[in-house]
Amino acid sequence: MMARIVCVLLPIVSAMPAFAAIGVNAYAITPSPTAVMVTFANGPDSRGFSWQTDMTVTESEVRLVAGAASLADFETTPLVYTGSCVQVADMPHGTTPLANCHKVIIKNLQPGTAYSYRLGGAGHYVYGRTDVKPRTSNKFTIVNLNDAQMKDPTKVAIWENSLAASVMAVCGVANVDFIINGGDLFDQNLKVNNAYVTVPIKWSIVLDPVFAFYNGVPFVSSSGNHDYREYGTRMPIEYPTNLAGCESLDYGNVHIATIPNTGSDTYSGYVNYLNWLESDLAANVARGTSTWRIVCVHFGPYTTGDHAQTAGGKELAKRLGGICAANKVDLVLQAHDHTFSKTLPYRWSGTGWTNEAQDNTVVNLTPATCTYAGETWDENPNGTYYLSCGSAGHRVGEGTEYANLDGAHPYNEWTPIIAIGKIAVASKWGNVGDPASSDLGRSMFGVIRVDGYRLSYDFYMIDSDDGSHVLYDKLRVSKTPPSGASSTGLHISLSQNR
Repeated sequence: MMARIVCVLLPIVSAMPAFAAIGVNAYAITPSPTAVMVTFANGPDSRGFSWQTDMTVTESEVRLVAGAASLADFETTPLVYTGSCVQVADMPHGTTPLANCHKVIIKNLQPGTAYSYRLGGAGHYVYGRTDVKPRTSNKFTIVNLNDAQMKDPTKVAIWENSLAASVMAVCGVANVDFIINGGDLFDQNLKVNNAYVTVPIKWSIVLDPVFAFYNGVPFVSSSGNHDYREYGTRMPIEYPTNLAGCESLDYGNVHIATIPNTGSDTYSGYVNYLNWLESDLAANVARGTSTWRIVCVHFGPYTTGDHAQTAGGKELAKRLGGICAANKVDLVLQAHDHTFSKTLPYRWSGTGWTNEAQDNTVVNLTPATCTYAGETWDENPNGTYYLSCGSAGHRVGEGTEYANLDGAHPYNEWTPIIAIGKIAVASKWGNVGDPASSDLGRSMFGVIRVDGYRLSYDFYMIDSDDGSHVLYDKLRVSKTPPSGASSTGLHISLSQNR
């Protein structure tokens, strides 16, 4: 049977019912496309499509029709693109090929055009729509989803619930420009009845619900320690040579860069990725075309979770913090720890943080504020916020103990200092008074809205099992436009740089 793909041209999500647990036996690799992924292949006017089939289908094709389309339109008036097909195995648990992974990359689409698409081959297709947004606006919305980490397929309903809630939070999928995913879409060690679930099935389990809720919405994704092995094969993106997972995107007045996870929390494996990130951000600063800069990582250095407090996490904090400070990064989106964390703006020191002493000189400052639309905004904070938005899947409420962050205890003697959702961070790696919380027991997601020189991040927590959600915390940042510029009329740069 075909895995839970719904073939629709213009999917609409409205009120969602409570979701039922899905058994792993509901998924199978067949000639029909599953595990559909849509990305920015090389810039916002491009699209990458990937999917998998059984090994009887080797044809990899995407057909596009501008606007709404009938089934007949895909035969008579389409733009036709062919791609590649490679066999994928059950890594790391086996090397025998189990499925075909198909990838098609399409460039130079027309901005401001909604395309209907058909992907597949050999008579087995799925359909959808992808909107190439116009270049004339610096007002857009990004959904942040981290750590679906499907470890138990019977709990996939929790991931579906997070997807449904995020669609409702933005009043419909048509309002979402793209998704930033912080990695760990699934857990490579997922088992049922003490037997490993194969990797192709895992990709279907986690991506088929995304297709149902966010059909055609592009992903920008950082790989995680549980899913990193196949990113180069699975993601339809033109990554830099030998740097799969390093993605750079200029979207309106925002520059976004991602670095992948190495599968480890040791610092040494990140050096080449951090070197690339430093060069990418410096080039963006030199171009002078971005109001906002966002970095997406899986292994983040400033969270209230245990991973950030390893020796590798502290080394990462010094190097990544320095790069972000020197290149005026506004947000670092972190995952991995499954916690909610939000720092004060760690200040840019001009040359960045090159040692622990410098780090202590730049972090303990509070930004000025202004009022806009009845809310208080951090005004010209000149610093980097490090944000973590929990887990969008079921890996919540697991009773993990978190580091006390004061440097007084060795790695194996952490003690939790969580109190009613707030934590006072007393450390050179944080700020006294930073709001943060532990693993909340409910999944979370974030919504970023950019409106010219204003940027907001809303942290949502799932309130129940029917897609309802509550605003858990929020960040509001405002910058003063340069002389002669309006608050929303900005310089436009829509190119992806490698």
